Amino acid sequence: MTDQQSDSLAATLRPYRENPGVLAALLVSRDGFIVAADADQGVDVTAIAAHLGGVLDVGARLARELGQRETRHVFIELDDLTVLVSPFGDELLLALVGEAEALTCEYRLRRPPA
Repeated sequence: MTDQQSDSLAATLRPYRENPGVLAALLVSRDGFIVAADADQGVDVTAIAAHLGGVLDVGARLARELGQRETRHVFIELDDLTVLVSPFGDELLLALVGEAEALTCEYRLRRPPA
């Protein structure tokens, strides 16, 4: 990858980081290597990337098992942080790490009528 390509990918991450509470934005290869990252100091992007490499592969296997085509997003909600992982083209993953309020996955559990 050329420096120009790397700079272009890093520029792609900047808008995500402009959102208050987003601590890190990463482009990660499917085998867990950082392609580009923009993160607060103290966020270990190398470690995060290594753990995220296979996340969408697990989602893809589950999607196939359930008769679905693809995984669009994987949310990991922790006590104070949320991690969003999403495909970014055919070869990369976009990972956002943010405070719980910055990245939310709204859902509803509905009870069947009595």
